[in-house]
Amino acid sequence: MPANKKNKISSPFSKTNQHDNKYKTILSAASELFNIYGTRGTTLTQIADKLKLTKTSLYYYVKTKEELVHQCYLNTCIEMQSMVESALALEGSALDKLEKLIRLNFDCWNDIVDGNRGHLAGLTEIASLSENHQKEISEYYRHFVIQVINIIEEGQTDGSMQNVSQVKTSNAIWGTIFWLPIWLNAVKPEAREEAFNQLISVIRYGLNNQSQQFEFQPFAHEQIQTAPEGFNRQQQNRKKQEAFFRVGSIFFNQKGFKGTSLDELASSLGVTKGAFYYHIKNKDDLLVKCFERTLNIENKVLEESLKISSTGINKLAFAAQKLFNIQVGDQGPLIRYATMWSFDLERRKQIEQAFKETRVIFGKVIQLGIDDKSIKNVDRMVAENIIAGAIEAIPDMASAMSKDELKDSSNEYFHIFFNGIATQ
Repeated sequence: MPANKKNKISSPFSKTNQHDNKYKTILSAASELFNIYGTRGTTLTQIADKLKLTKTSLYYYVKTKEELVHQCYLNTCIEMQSMVESALALEGSALDKLEKLIRLNFDCWNDIVDGNRGHLAGLTEIASLSENHQKEISEYYRHFVIQVINIIEEGQTDGSMQNVSQVKTSNAIWGTIFWLPIWLNAVKPEAREEAFNQLISVIRYGLNNQSQQFEFQPFAHEQIQTAPEGFNRQQQNRKKQEAFFRVGSIFFNQKGFKGTSLDELASSLGVTKGAFYYHIKNKDDLLVKCFERTLNIENKVLEESLKISSTGINKLAFAAQKLFNIQVGDQGPLIRYATMWSFDLERRKQIEQAFKETRVIFGKVIQLGIDDKSIKNVDRMVAENIIAGAIEAIPDMASAMSKDELKDSSNEYFHIFFNGIATQ
């Protein structure tokens, strides 16, 4: 992995240190704007204005926006790798090391939210990078997963963790970590420490409890109709639209908005570009429809779960299992939440509000479990976001595994979270 080079002595009179400090300031400012407006919606002029620099002065440090996005992502990866190394160096059980890793990430994003440290770019648009840069950042991610796999293996050896699937559990944990900046900003400063305690309590208990483990109930998961409201409901058109939205989600997830070509999409479906435009106005319209489809699916799954005659935790488990199966099956994938950063700020706010409304239904299911005592008295927001982060990370795991390996994997993937919130 790339090393994070540090000077032995940091002198304010060193020109190298002055250059490095200015460069870090640029990375922080750019990361903040990328996190707010997305890489597509942020210009180098905006970054220069925020830093009170001329565009010419900014070009002295960075030549293109793509290079700057890459450097911001690389900086985030280096910071996260440093946290992993600090956690691995901790004296104690493997479970203690995992808690340390989550603690460091939590504190990092908490300090960013409070303005106590420089901004880091959320790794939300890796697919927008050039092929070589995508590979570099994706290699960091794979290395992070492997390092947590090693921690879990160590925990199973030292007895601090139960016999869970190492690969699936590691991916689920990283999904939770990468989801932190999405929801932490909404937590009041005085409530954040309790939010962390709730989060780590679920994970520790989910991994450590070996006597009375949560058992997922078998449910029949039938395919659901996914055409967004307002579309032509005739069967033939619905099937064509569904194919466009599903393929669009695949390409946007893998290549990002800028890297997705409508010619490529049409070719993958074996249709002409004219036939494509008969159903879709343009690429922006397709991305909107992919989000409508995803929200429609999630809402239908949650509504279906509410109708099940069972406990709250079983309703939640049904929804998680079904969304997992959709993500890795013939109806998947769902569009990545992170791709909304390709929208302008106004459109993104609309999408974010729609997702919040879906999370309210998640919270309703969790509250049912708390009321019937099948779920511990956990903070609903924390529980919602633990599950949401895991669902968002499913495509990352699916891309590295075969269909046979993924078959009936939802229980192993969600096990630590449900084992952690169940009253049993």
